[in-house]
Amino acid sequence: MRLTPLRRSGLLASAAMAAVATLALATTSLAQPDAPVTDDPRATAYLNNVDINHPDACTVGGLTGSTIHPNLFDYSGGDNELHLNITGLSRLPEGMTVTGIVVKGGPVFNVYLADKLGATLPWEKLRAPLKDNGNGSDISHWYGCGIKDTTTTTTTTTTTTTTVTQSSTPSSSSSTTTTTTGASSSEVAPTTTTTAAVVPVANEDDLAATGFGSAWMLGLGAALVAAGAALVLVMRRRRV
Repeated sequence: MRLTPLRRSGLLASAAMAAVATLALATTSLAQPDAPVTDDPRATAYLNNVDINHPDACTVGGLTGSTIHPNLFDYSGGDNELHLNITGLSRLPEGMTVTGIVVKGGPVFNVYLADKLGATLPWEKLRAPLKDNGNGSDISHWYGCGIKDTTTTTTTTTTTTTTVTQSSTPSSSSSTTTTTTGASSSEVAPTTTTTAAVVPVANEDDLAATGFGSAWMLGLGAALVAAGAALVLVMRRRRV
């Protein structure tokens, strides 16, 4: 069957279009590989070219915080090896809490959230997603993510000041020492205090009121003096 030139041109055009469509489909398949797969139940695999300097480095896969450089971890394995083992966090900044680890291999990476890794170290055999052939992939690079505690603790100190005031005038005490002549130095003679009795003085009015007066005594005295003088005069005359 002989084809006319027009029909031959149409067939060639259809074949060319089919070839272009096939090539485009193949190119798309190569440019967009299948979703990454991981054999680690602690991880979730993602397709992206993320790294420690990427703006979304610690926002993918449920991560939070800021990036933590590998040098701040104690670890073994890592870059260019199949596994990463994190053994310590002693070099992390004070107050920093790890929220997860990102392990990348080629154009895919695994996200390990801290709660899936557990609270106890070491975190062993962290790895990148599998290759298309199902084999493990070498780690191209990895990093951590973490948040820093910004809680400020305020400590209030109460200072109690005790003021002691000393008087400029020294206190003085007085003592009285009584020395008794003839007493032993170890003995102190008792002090006896004598109080003079108060003798009441009789009032003349009181005496008169009892019927006893002093006038008769004066008269008696005068009579006795006169008698004595007379007796002396008589005795002188007899001697003459």
